[in-house]
Amino acid sequence: MTAPLEFTLPERISVTAENALLPFLRTHADAAVEISIAALRRLDTPLVQTLLAAAADRRARGISFCLTGVSPDQAEQLSALGVTVALLETRGIA
Repeated sequence: MTAPLEFTLPERISVTAENALLPFLRTHADAAVEISIAALRRLDTPLVQTLLAAAADRRARGISFCLTGVSPDQAEQLSALGVTVALLETRGIA
């Protein structure tokens, strides 16, 4: 089994502006990925929607997608938005 590809989000990212996340997801559409949000300062709804869409696409095809480096505050934010482990696999800060 091949190890998942890793992508680390910067402190700030906008999915409505040019960024490296969307090209990474497109380029590696058939690969298992882990997206680290450890450095991310703010989770916004468009970013969460993008992550949920990428996770759902991969889940439907049996490909792993995991959000890593999730802090307790970020976990609370995701929960408040209705994001569950069934929708988006997450792992906390190691």
